[in-house]
Amino acid sequence: MRTISSALLLLHSLSSASAAPGSSYFSIVQERVPARYPRNGPDALKRAYLKYGFALPKHLERRGQQGSVANQPYSYGDGYIDDEYLSAIYIGTPPQKLLVDLDTGSADLWVYSSDTPLDDGRNNHTYYNAPKSSTSKKLNGYTYNITYGDGSESNGDVYTDVVTYAGATFRSQAVEAMEFISPEYLVDLNFDGYFGLGHDGGNQVKPVPQKTFFTNVAPSLTEPLFTLSLNHLNPGVNDFGFVDPKKSNEHVQYFPSLPPPAGHGWWVVNSTGYAVGNAKTITPFAGGLHAIIDSGTTFLLLQQQYCDAYYAKAPFVVNDPDYGYIYPCKDTLPDLTLAIGNYEAKIPGSLLQGANVNSTTCFTGLNPIGVGPDTPQAVYGDTFLKTTFTVFKYPPGGSPTLGFASKSISSSY
Repeated sequence: MRTISSALLLLHSLSSASAAPGSSYFSIVQERVPARYPRNGPDALKRAYLKYGFALPKHLERRGQQGSVANQPYSYGDGYIDDEYLSAIYIGTPPQKLLVDLDTGSADLWVYSSDTPLDDGRNNHTYYNAPKSSTSKKLNGYTYNITYGDGSESNGDVYTDVVTYAGATFRSQAVEAMEFISPEYLVDLNFDGYFGLGHDGGNQVKPVPQKTFFTNVAPSLTEPLFTLSLNHLNPGVNDFGFVDPKKSNEHVQYFPSLPPPAGHGWWVVNSTGYAVGNAKTITPFAGGLHAIIDSGTTFLLLQQQYCDAYYAKAPFVVNDPDYGYIYPCKDTLPDLTLAIGNYEAKIPGSLLQGANVNSTTCFTGLNPIGVGPDTPQAVYGDTFLKTTFTVFKYPPGGSPTLGFASKSISSSY
């Protein structure tokens, strides 16, 4: 994760993504747009911890408190842009365009809305205005409430409306219209909501959970799958309904997607080992690690013992009580290889460089996983996905699988 300018840039979908009339597959190419608000390492890590209900370490707990050292502004230096991948979706009639975080780690489509008070940041976002859509229908008695581990939450009412993403339209998609969001979670002004592509079991609508956009369009696809090809410093592609062999360097290897804990929609795979630097031998994870493949999280999150093993090969990295893992930007972090069965994802040390603390000090992209009620063993976020062409497949009535193949980290489409 490196910068190309002092301003953070984000990626969102081309509204002109192509799909032939009547076809059952489509692609959406991402493009860069200037960020509306700069992000920084601790804020992104705090958001990941809140998402998974992890207890916040002290340096993240202080984020947003007046007078805290960790609440100082950050400089982004040259080249740090790979923080989020935002996609344009269109809701309602006439269509209302919002930039959302494409998130394989959750199963809710929730957005800022006309119900969101100005005090909760609505004025800083493009928002869904249900009364201005002729096709919106409020689901009376239905609400959503996403509660995070520190007690912060997002909640609101639920509508159905026409939702279009690239070449696909579903005319009765559940849209969760945010009424309230805790101040603790207002660490990102760049996106207008979440577009969850996890399993339906993780949907937070009550009294009856709703289906994701992928579940709703899957029956019309040539194959019931979508793929992610995220890139470093170049636009990526999200394909629905087909696997494009041109986007990988090898044949895709498939593995079972393990059942997540009840109430979660995670795509989970058994990761079998790791190697640091130029090591030729994979060191097994004791018993394997159940890793969540999560496009909505920037970082790699591993158990503390494996973070320690990695940073033992990088003695210039320090665990600062105010900032977490930081190091001199002039130094080069070692590569990290993560094994899933016979597939090995080699993550260059350059991708593990995070945002700047100042002109000489950087954050790292590998952090210890937190502790929560349903703590996963690992989270493989965008840092992993930039090295790996990933297939998410879920046949109706069948079992979900995940596919992986190596790719160029800076492909151009």
